[in-house]
Amino acid sequence: MRRRVLIAGLAAVLVAGSGAAWKFRLFGKHYPPTPYDDLLDQIQDRRPALVLGGVARKSLPGAAVLAAQLRRDGRTLSARAAAEPGQAQLREVAGWILPESVALYAALAAQAQPPGAMIAP
Repeated sequence: MRRRVLIAGLAAVLVAGSGAAWKFRLFGKHYPPTPYDDLLDQIQDRRPALVLGGVARKSLPGAAVLAAQLRRDGRTLSARAAAEPGQAQLREVAGWILPESVALYAALAAQAQPPGAMIAP
């Protein structure tokens, strides 16, 4: 009987520990906080977005205007990116043809990056 209690207790601790690690993002990429994290958290890896956004932001408005535009209808990045090619909402960035929302999110990521901030691997 004692062995079962011990195994059940260890299993409960393991489940609680992995839940806490997932909740508080202990294992994953960490980025400097920005006022646009509600939008930028939809980007899986910001490093490529920063590179693409560095080129895309040259022809786009400031971060506050981009954020307001992206928050307007409440759709997610994946929903926008899936719908835009069918609606001919595309943008050319550095020789790539992208859904417009991908370019806008990348530009927002590049503009929101604090100067001199390093992204942890």
